[in-house]
Amino acid sequence: MTGPLCGLPHYQYTESLCTEPAGHYRRDTDPHAGPLIIDGRICGGLAWDEPEEQP
Repeated sequence: MTGPLCGLPHYQYTESLCTEPAGHYRRDTDPHAGPLIIDGRICGGLAWDEPEEQP
């Protein structure tokens, strides 16, 4: 049995969800990752850090 997934959507490709375990994220160490999905089709893989807030 596996635990819950992170599930955070990518900030630009919102169909792409993180498939890493929940609670995994650490900036620059353990980024979000999952399949790149565009228009409902898997187009490759994707890894990303959460964008930094702009003042």
